[in-house]
This record gives sequence, structure tokens and C-alpha cells, in this order.
Amino acid sequence: MLLDFEKTKELLKKYQIPLVESLIIENLEQGVEFANRVGFPVVLKLISSDILHKIDKGLVKLNVQNAQDVEIAFKELGSLKEEGAEFLLQKQVSGTELFFGMKRDKSFGPVVSFGLGGIFVEVLEDIAFGICPIEKEEAAEIIKSIKGRKILEGFRGQKGVDIDKLANILSSISKLAVENENIQEIDFNPAMASGSDIFIVDPKVIF
Repeated sequence: MLLDFEKTKELLKKYQIPLVESLIIENLEQGVEFANRVGFPVVLKLISSDILHKIDKGLVKLNVQNAQDVEIAFKELGSLKEEGAEFLLQKQVSGTELFFGMKRDKSFGPVVSFGLGGIFVEVLEDIAFGICPIEKEEAAEIIKSIKGRKILEGFRGQKGVDIDKLANILSSISKLAVENENIQEIDFNPAMASGSDIFIVDPKVIF
């Protein structure tokens, strides 16, 4: 079962895993206030424990640029809202899309994974794994072992990514997995990274 967003948010905060600025909103006024505070553009999503792939179902509105756009997106998603679903508003961030994950293996226990995120996880299958527990140094080696590491280092004018901070996040996921045996799977895809600015955008924790 998918852990609800507020509990997921608390879990990430406890393990110092950076989540993009996010807020569950109940009405349009809350949405506009949040967007004005964090700055445009923002992203509006419909989330629930039954929805794993929101974009595929048209439940994500990107590039919401102003208060009028917030209202339009709120109404459009409102027409699709089912019982139990919630509106989630997030600061929109850009950068390299990355993937962090964890699954429990019957033989090895919790295993963390890292790779390029978004559709690249399925297309390139360029993912590195580590058996928990892993410390920061081992996490850095796992991260550097992917074939696409040049993208992390900065490629053809693209800004590189802070490997040290990535390693902190991966080792924190390992710690989370070891200390919470009820959690069966973690899927943080995508995480957005630009320099030292690294944020989990779509956290899924399954127990």
C-alpha cells in the first residue's frame, strides 16, 4: 500500500531527504497563497493511495505560471477528482532527472538503487545497486558507477550535479530502509538535480 503524502513528507524530513516545497491544498485560495510564497511556476497534482502514475492519467498540471493558471488547473483537475484524492501543489524545479529507489530482496534484504530518472530508467536501464546498509562513501561509488555519470559531472555546457549530496541522499535512503522494516519499496522518480540543488519531486513509499 502506498504511504500517504503527509506521512511520506514526515519520513523524508526525519531522514533529511530533500523534498521540493509541497503543500496539500483544500481550496483555490490556499493554492494561490502557496504559489505566491514559493514563487511561480508551480505544479498541481491530484494524488491518492490508488494512483501510482499521475502523468499517464493526466493528473499533473505543469508550468502553472500565475494565479489565473492556478485557478484553471484547479478547476480542470477538480473535474477529475475522485473520492479520497487530494490536490498537491509543488514548486516547479528543473535540472537533471534522477532516480532513487529501494526494494527488499528475499535473499539480500533491502537493496538501494540509483540512476538517471524520468523515462530514462525504463529506456536506458542504467541503474546501479547497493546492498544495505551503505555509508556515504559506498553510496558515492554506486552513483559514479552508472554509465551516464558524465551527465552528472556536467556535459556539453550542462550544469553538473553535487555527487556528495547525492551520496548523502542515497545513504539516508539506506538508513531509512534498515530502520523501517515495514517499508517494502521506495520509488523517488524523478528527483531533480542542478548543482547542489537536489529535490525529490515525486516520492512513493510502499509498505
